[in-house]
Amino acid sequence: MTKPILSIVSPTRPGFPENWIRELVKIKGDVEFIVVHPPGLSKHPIEDPRLQQINSPFKGEIIQRLTGLLNARGTYVLTINCDEYLNPDIAEIAVEYYKRFPDSWVMRLNRKDFDYGDKRMFETPWERLPNIEKLKVCSKAQGNSNLFTETNEYMLEIPIAPVDNKFDWLCIFRGRQDQHGPHTENFDKKVWKNELVQETIQEIASMMNVVGYFKYVPFWCLDRLLGLFLQAKFYEKGKVIGHLLPSPEQIRIEDNPPQYRRTRRFYVFAEIFLLKRFPQYGYIWNLIIHQIREIPVRAVASLARKKEVFVNQKISETTVSG
Repeated sequence: MTKPILSIVSPTRPGFPENWIRELVKIKGDVEFIVVHPPGLSKHPIEDPRLQQINSPFKGEIIQRLTGLLNARGTYVLTINCDEYLNPDIAEIAVEYYKRFPDSWVMRLNRKDFDYGDKRMFETPWERLPNIEKLKVCSKAQGNSNLFTETNEYMLEIPIAPVDNKFDWLCIFRGRQDQHGPHTENFDKKVWKNELVQETIQEIASMMNVVGYFKYVPFWCLDRLLGLFLQAKFYEKGKVIGHLLPSPEQIRIEDNPPQYRRTRRFYVFAEIFLLKRFPQYGYIWNLIIHQIREIPVRAVASLARKKEVFVNQKISETTVSG
């Protein structure tokens, strides 16, 4: 079986947009699509030999995304959600980028956000990215990163996350500060070298074993866990690991529908793996302590949201019965 250039992995949820999967398979070239459904969700009746639909053993973003990544065979890999749309030439763009930057780990996509239900997103043709070979490079380290926002002739350098920062005692009181900067923490919506990803997810998966048949698998928040785990695992101080591409956008992101609106989750339950594996890095300690500080705040906010939903439901029931 021929190895694909790019694997595109996406977890789904019940009621994911019909149009999304149809737009997904419009992507050109030697690509494999790995769509991971929660248990019991029927596969979509769409024909494309490049499409692989899998039912995860459990529901949850981490297990669904990991299931897809473990099956990814492409030279490069990209994870998206089922409300995110890609330029049909994304595989060709990835090949051109890594041909110019063979030592890069990641190609970060330029994004454009849309409101839920905005039909213009599907009707607007994709614009062609300028020739990657001719794009110039700028960076915050050089003090010329403004060139990235002023013109589409520049790519922006992405340095490796400074995981070897010292522990900041003040983060106990005011929160962390070292997340600010030109580096990236998150994994999703970026094209990574799959050989690095496979080594990383194998190690993360092995850490989920507790004893015997018992495993600890958080439901959510693989994005930053995987992005930082990979950078810490292969850490090279001062390395430029990739670039952010200029506009026009390569990914379009539709806001969640009301029933799936984004909520503030307890990231620490997943990111504790970072501290277990890399206790020598102050950056990780700053991250975890910051998350622990926010648990009471997020718990109160979560209860407030549930109360709001309950009250609105009661009002709706009263209105209907009246």
